[in-house]
Amino acid sequence: MRFENSGSPENPATKNATAVEVCDLSHRYRVGDRTVTAIDGVNLLVDDGEFVAVVGPSGCGKTTLLRAVAGLLTPSSGRVRVLGKTSRSARQDRALGLVTQDPGLLPWLNVAANVQLTLDITGRGADADKRVSELLERVGIGQFAAYVPGQLSGGMRQRVALARALAHRPRLLLMDEPFGALDELSREEMRLELLRVWEDERTSVVFVTHSIREAVLLADRVVVMNGRPGRVTAEVTIDLERPRSALLEDKPHYQELVSRVRNLLFAEPVPSNASGQVALGD
Repeated sequence: MRFENSGSPENPATKNATAVEVCDLSHRYRVGDRTVTAIDGVNLLVDDGEFVAVVGPSGCGKTTLLRAVAGLLTPSSGRVRVLGKTSRSARQDRALGLVTQDPGLLPWLNVAANVQLTLDITGRGADADKRVSELLERVGIGQFAAYVPGQLSGGMRQRVALARALAHRPRLLLMDEPFGALDELSREEMRLELLRVWEDERTSVVFVTHSIREAVLLADRVVVMNGRPGRVTAEVTIDLERPRSALLEDKPHYQELVSRVRNLLFAEPVPSNASGQVALGD
């Protein structure tokens, strides 16, 4: 199975081929006088240029896993390598892009300035106007460059967030339920927009979602997490042709893949560990 550890991150060939390597990762929090276990013994590999979706029920630690990959928390045990480095080093090298459910746009800056801010922070502001204009056109909101976030719909704000995350050309894009707050029509539009942008950029992606259908439509591989504490319990290779469109959802093979992931997701849950620790919601 691909989520088992294979190869050492010290091997240069592995560095070139692997965007993310998570080995036997566990993380515990202290909440009052309790120890709260979010994930336990998680293993995951993501190849360079691969789009991997992570699905699982609420409380299985998907966001904790993503935060560890992003270098936003130090795991209790185990190892994370991102682009051949520690996750914190990769973040400091500006190799990561992050998109969450909250676009996090600065309300006093217009759309173009919000996207350019990433270039300014990362020191990659050369030809910034051209890069910003190109990205806004690519995500379909070039005509709204002068608008401020308060003048945009939720879907449009997420397009700005995606453009901002891609502005500095990250090698790895981490996405945590980025479309979760959108209505269904906007969510479908953003799925297709993300597919189109990914085809152009070919950035490695780890995409956390509760939607099985969304995961199958977008990903090269779907990783299933289950249990409390959370563990990777299965994965499904998505052998659908690319480029993809919403028309795939009517195809029998797409529906078969959705059913396969659903069956794995709702299989008998992994029991909690013997210490009686509880799992933290994701």
